[in-house]
Amino acid sequence: MPRKHKSPARRVRAAFSPDDLARICTMPEREFGTAFGMQTVTVNQPAPDNFYHFRDNGSRVLAVAHLDTVAPGDQRAAHFTSSQAGPVVFSRALDDRLGAYIILSLLPSLGVTCDWLLTTGEETGQSTAAFFDPPKDYDWIIQFDRGGTDVVMYQYDDSGTRQAVRAAGARVGEGIFSDICYLEHLGVKGFNWGTGYQDYHSERSHAFLNDTFNMTGQYLRFHELHAGIAMLHDGQPAGAGACVVCAGMGTVDPVTLICAECRYCQDCSSHIDECSCFTPDGAGEAAVVVGGNWPGMPDERPAGRDWNAEQASFAQRAAS
Repeated sequence: MPRKHKSPARRVRAAFSPDDLARICTMPEREFGTAFGMQTVTVNQPAPDNFYHFRDNGSRVLAVAHLDTVAPGDQRAAHFTSSQAGPVVFSRALDDRLGAYIILSLLPSLGVTCDWLLTTGEETGQSTAAFFDPPKDYDWIIQFDRGGTDVVMYQYDDSGTRQAVRAAGARVGEGIFSDICYLEHLGVKGFNWGTGYQDYHSERSHAFLNDTFNMTGQYLRFHELHAGIAMLHDGQPAGAGACVVCAGMGTVDPVTLICAECRYCQDCSSHIDECSCFTPDGAGEAAVVVGGNWPGMPDERPAGRDWNAEQASFAQRAAS
């Protein structure tokens, strides 16, 4: 009988390393540079969230994770157990150490190569991704900093990105913010892929690992389908939309979604003093200006597969 091929999720499950995830959950932020052979760059904002790590692995895909967590260092340990829904991991650091594990360990073990950007300051709305100076052009950005089992694109969301996600078998959702919101100056689309974690800012923080395996398997298909396609993105001017509370034009921070005029959040419609979407201290301080001219960015990209020309085929791939 012909040999059956493993499904993507089964491949991911077979490659999964609890020991590697446990190590990444508890590793101090500063040690990632040495542990993974990365360059550490200090940026101009208050410590401790004043640096990022970067490694060029020769890829045209940039994978991003943030290392800061809501849990102090002594509450990040990972504990594994079984349930009727399959294996479960508990750790207050899963946001976003589970994402860091996926890009640093799991994807490489599955033959997927990406460049790595590890940031700090995401949990307070001061992600050091805003300071990242890319050494080259990328085709797209991927992050695994999402609870549940969907994919969000924030300001990169359009019909083409939605079709690309659905062609890989994944579901499109809606989100508020993550590091990739600060990377619009790269000029390419960004995707935040669900990892299956739940209650991620509480002591009950956990992930059903079958969800993690399934979502990572869907990303494997996405990566294979769109390899070599430059998914170009044209940013919109900062604050282009009207505030949903005061109707002010051009007053909404495109990253934090806080209106500079009335100080209300566009997502939860609460005042910044009551908003639970972001930590009020520093909200918006590191927001970058999107659109316009970016120093050091070339006017032309190398010729390659045309994202716009291939968008029409995504629906056909999803239906096949």
